Amino acid sequence: MRGISAEEFPPSSTLDATPIPLPTTVFKDGLKGVIYAVSTDENKYILTGVHIQITQEKLKFIGTDGHRVATTELSTQGIGRKPRKQVESEEIQFTIPGRVLKELARNLDDSVEFINLLYDAESNRLGFAWQDIILRCQCLEGTYPDCEQLLARFSFDREVILEKAFLVKALERLSVLTDKKEKGIYLQFDGSLQQLRLSIEREFGKGDQVIAAHLPSEMSLNIQFNLKYLVEAAKAIPSSAIKMHLQQSDHPAMLVPYGDRPNPELQMEMRQFLLPLYTLNA
Repeated sequence: MRGISAEEFPPSSTLDATPIPLPTTVFKDGLKGVIYAVSTDENKYILTGVHIQITQEKLKFIGTDGHRVATTELSTQGIGRKPRKQVESEEIQFTIPGRVLKELARNLDDSVEFINLLYDAESNRLGFAWQDIILRCQCLEGTYPDCEQLLARFSFDREVILEKAFLVKALERLSVLTDKKEKGIYLQFDGSLQQLRLSIEREFGKGDQVIAAHLPSEMSLNIQFNLKYLVEAAKAIPSSAIKMHLQQSDHPAMLVPYGDRPNPELQMEMRQFLLPLYTLNA
C-alpha cells in the first residue's frame, strides 16, 4: 500500500471558543424542522446552509431556498446539568453548510445526552464535540436573508386543522402523478363540507383525495402548491395534527404543529411557510 508522509496531511486547527452545551434532542429536533428547506443550488451559496442564532434564552434554526422558509425556535432555559455560562455577546449567529448538518444528524446517536458547540467568530469556524468525536467546519460567508422581516409582510386570518397522517398519505398517493415539468397540487378548502380536496391532473392521468378538515364553515378557498414542498413541510412537523394558516390564493401558507407531540415538555415554536405556485380564483 502506497501512501504519503504524515507531515503532508493538513494540520488540525484549534477553535478558540467556550463550549456551549446543548441537549442532543433539542438540537436534533430543531435541525429536523428546517434542514429539508435549504437550497441545493450552489448558485444560491448562502441558502445552502442553515442559519443558527443562539442567545441565553433561545436556540433558533432558519432554512430557506427562496420558495419556502422553515424556522424552529427552542428554549435554552435550564438546559445542561450545570448553569449555562454567559454568552460573550448578546447573540451568536452563523450559517452552517447543510451537507455538514446532514452528516452530523446521521452520526449523532440519540444515546448522546449533550453535544458541545464551539464557535470561533474570528475565523468563522465551528465545531461540534461529543464523546471522543469532534466535527469542525467552515461557516458560510455572507449575509443570510432576514426571513422574519420578509414574512412580517403577510397576515393570516383563516385557520385549518388537518390530521398529519391523513394529509401525508394523501399527498404521497398523488405524488405518483408528478413529473419534472408539472409538480403542482390543487387544494380546495370547503367549509360547508368540512373537508379538503387534493387533486392533480396530468395528460397521462389524474387523481383526487378528500380528507376531513376543521375549518370555518364559510371558508371556500382554492390554492396550488408544489407537492414535494408541501409533503416535506408536513413530514417535518413533529405533531399528530397540523394547523394551516391561510389568507388568500396568492399569499403564502403557514404550517405549525398542533395536537400531540413526541416531546411535549420541550418548549418549541415551529413555522413552515410555503409560497403558492400561482393565483387561482378563490
